[in-house]
Amino acid sequence: MPFRQWMRTGLGGLGWRPADFWSATLTEFFEAINGHNEAQGAEEPKAAPSDDEVAALVAKYG
Repeated sequence: MPFRQWMRTGLGGLGWRPADFWSATLTEFFEAINGHNEAQGAEEPKAAPSDDEVAALVAKYG
């Protein structure tokens, strides 16, 4: 697991203290990142195309 990268995000990006980072669950950590990104105006990730959309593209382009 990329703990150093996650720590860099928690401490540098979220402004957490080391104790906050190490006491957070993975769910809390990633939800904090999602909340931070949302507060900064980030868009929701685009969903993958549905099976019907893929079929339509295959039918159109081969």
